[in-house]
Amino acid sequence: MPTDLDDIFGSLGRQADVIPLGTAEQARRRGRQRSRHSGLIAAGAAVCLVLAGVGVLVRPDRQADHPVTPAPSAGPLPVVGSPIEFGRTVQEPTPTVADGKVYTAWKAGDGKVTVVGADLHTGKVEWKTTGMGLDDEVTTYGVTAVEQGIMVAVDSEVYVYDPAHENKNDWVFTVSDLDEVVPFEKALVRRWSANGRIDAHDWRTGRKLWTLQPEADPAVRVLGVRTPSDDLTGGSHTDDRVVVVTKSGKVQVRDVAGGELLRTITPVSPAQEGNVFVTYDGWLYEGGPPCCDGSAYRIVAINLETGQSSVILTEGVGHSFGGLDVCGSGRVCVVDQQDNALTSVSAVDVQQRKKVWTVVGPSGAGSISSANGTMLVGGGTTTVLLDAKGEKLFSSPATHVDWLDRDRLMVLPLTGAGTVSVYDIATRKLTELGTVPQRTDMCAHTADRLACSTPTDLRIYSLTG
Repeated sequence: MPTDLDDIFGSLGRQADVIPLGTAEQARRRGRQRSRHSGLIAAGAAVCLVLAGVGVLVRPDRQADHPVTPAPSAGPLPVVGSPIEFGRTVQEPTPTVADGKVYTAWKAGDGKVTVVGADLHTGKVEWKTTGMGLDDEVTTYGVTAVEQGIMVAVDSEVYVYDPAHENKNDWVFTVSDLDEVVPFEKALVRRWSANGRIDAHDWRTGRKLWTLQPEADPAVRVLGVRTPSDDLTGGSHTDDRVVVVTKSGKVQVRDVAGGELLRTITPVSPAQEGNVFVTYDGWLYEGGPPCCDGSAYRIVAINLETGQSSVILTEGVGHSFGGLDVCGSGRVCVVDQQDNALTSVSAVDVQQRKKVWTVVGPSGAGSISSANGTMLVGGGTTTVLLDAKGEKLFSSPATHVDWLDRDRLMVLPLTGAGTVSVYDIATRKLTELGTVPQRTDMCAHTADRLACSTPTDLRIYSLTG
């Protein structure tokens, strides 16, 4: 069973903050319990029905929608270098980008896993390793990359590489299902699901920097903290704090380099391991229980600096939690799902603990991602972009929509062939860049490059001509 990289490593995106390791279906179940925050919102990805919130529901005036006029049709997107051939027909490769390079993995003809790394601006293959896997019965695999290293998960083994180093195999460790692995600039942090132990490893050698032994109140989640300067496409956490959620619902703040305990917080409402956690700029926001049983939910805001916490939003029976993200200074936005099959999106003032506005969301939505005060809301058949007042700026049916950067969106077809477009938020203009052939899964990108896998090769495209 090939593994979907978006399922295995999707939580490297900003909300889940970990790399879930295990089977594809187990990863999918975990992903369904959390709002998607990898930036890429795939239409139809959410399983839960998305419902509407309590309070005054403001339906946006249809005349307020801003029509988008696309530019004349463009030809094929220019390919950078030559396609990287897989040597066989495969359906599973999904690329990932870091530090100016694109990486992808596939199952070769001998049943083992091969990984390559290519320069995004020349297309030249600069790094390759083959033969990963204990036998020819590899069932799950995937790769993710940050500036500090490359992580390749092959069944229960995680191989960590430094492509700039001469050694083929840098170090490897064994994981079990539901273990968490969180990348920081200064360490690779792992939580053992079996007993709650936490180990921090040196990226280069795998040497243990520190260990948090299992206690009477073991760790059930481990999280990094996003900063305003962090890149939208994910990567390792630049904040030096690691956040640990314990079984009793307490929150520990520790130094990632040495593991020292900086603060223990007992939230006004105990944290629950299966809920959604968003860490941003010194705050931890927790929402849940997650969708979709309509059994009510609450949102808790926790100040990691002072230890103060408060419940900033509650919804009663008949409502389900669909996701949240920080969407402005002192503000979070929440997707609410109601048992009448409606969807709403609300902006909540953290200090005042009340809704600022509520608008109808796209049907079936179950994900939200914010940048510069605007919000992508999707997960059903349509993805919409809302501004800081909840006004709809852009809507795209049956497509993948991703942040190209903080000021632009990239609109891709689903896995079939189609046109790649860029939407400029300031001018509200959609520009067609060119077409791509049918691909196997999601693509990876930077502001000027797009990398997608076809059934036979990996292709790098220029987004700037």
